Amino acid sequence: MVTPISWLVYTMQKDKLLQLRGTEKALVKSKADLQFLRSQINPHFLFNALNTLYGTALIDGSKRTAEGIQKLGDMMRFMLHENHLDFIPMSSEINYLKNYISLQKLRIQTSPSITIEENIAEQDCNHVIAPMLLIPLVENAFKHGVHLYEPSWIKIRLNCDYHNIRFEVRNSIHTAADNDPEKEHSGIGLVNVRERLHLFYENRHELQIESDGNEFKVVLIIHPNQ
Repeated sequence: MVTPISWLVYTMQKDKLLQLRGTEKALVKSKADLQFLRSQINPHFLFNALNTLYGTALIDGSKRTAEGIQKLGDMMRFMLHENHLDFIPMSSEINYLKNYISLQKLRIQTSPSITIEENIAEQDCNHVIAPMLLIPLVENAFKHGVHLYEPSWIKIRLNCDYHNIRFEVRNSIHTAADNDPEKEHSGIGLVNVRERLHLFYENRHELQIESDGNEFKVVLIIHPNQ
């Protein structure tokens, strides 16, 4: 005979087991989602970097190429040793960001119609951050904001205080040609950022995206200490 107390204990244990299984499934899914998102970053990064070095080599093949390869080496070390971590020091993310911008400047420095403004304030950036959250926003700006033969500009700003990490990227807009192989991948970087923000900073971030046809603007604010 099953007593009410025994039935109550059985029901509570069953509910707890189901809850634990649900939590386990959610954790496994989150881990799988994160691994998939990271796997998307690596090929995209390599494709862009190798294209940049190839274009530089065609121009002069010496000093600028060597400098580009050095920057790429630093970035590859970051990808190998830090990209797999859940969180890294902001200083590491900033160094990667600077190397990426420098590498892109090598590619476009022969085009006087392109203006790149960067204001990266490292002061008070003592937080940790999920790796590769900032770079896709800059990649997107160089992909859609730069045209080698038309006036173009990109403005990048980063500043921190105790409560916030604020990152802003603004760029001119140039429509990709129909035969541009990257056109079909447009927006992948922003989708990736959104999903990783959801995994790591749910209810602890603000992402604002604006476009008026002439200017594209992204503002990301992370509240790391909440």
